[in-house]
Amino acid sequence: MTRIAYLGAPLLLLGYGVAHLIDGLDGSHGPGPAWTIGHLLFLASMLLFVAVLFAMRAALPGGRAARGIAAGAVAVGVVGLIAFIRGIAVDLIVGLRSADRPAMNRLYPHYDSFPGGLPKGLTSALSTLGPVFLMIGLLTLSIQLAALRPRRLRWWSPVLAAAGFAAISAELDLLPLGGLLLLLALAPLARRVPAAGAAGATDAGQPTRAGAAS
Repeated sequence: MTRIAYLGAPLLLLGYGVAHLIDGLDGSHGPGPAWTIGHLLFLASMLLFVAVLFAMRAALPGGRAARGIAAGAVAVGVVGLIAFIRGIAVDLIVGLRSADRPAMNRLYPHYDSFPGGLPKGLTSALSTLGPVFLMIGLLTLSIQLAALRPRRLRWWSPVLAAAGFAAISAELDLLPLGGLLLLLALAPLARRVPAAGAAGATDAGQPTRAGAAS
């Protein structure tokens, strides 16, 4: 499941980016099939990123300080994902209930407190900070893995992840590029990891007992 998540989350995000571009060919975004399909892909991506965050934390070695930082990164990242999922739900509901973009614009204010009457200030803050929180969580875990398990994740993976988030933040039309960069950043984690004895070396590059004996 974790291997699927590492590849599926960024691939689905890339698919959402392509749907976003198709949706905008008529000069506006939503409603319609491209809007709905794109946001369903986006929702699936965010759900898989939950698994990505927990899998990255589980892949870290067991030092108390590293684990504490990783736990904080997961918590921050999950808050960001919750904010994304809330926004996606609103977009889907509004899109399905509207005949055109002006109708969507009129309907959006009715969902400012979605779900369950949340304060408008809180939902606005979640919409603004959600991407930042996800970026902080994922990059923190990537940097930790690159530093502590360099055989599992190389130094360039956090760089690619940061570039992917930067592309998405700069322009939504760059979503496909951002998804591709995140795919390249996370793909090494999807590889099967051989047993320490079979590999003959630890992440730190020291020979294992089996390797030393040979």
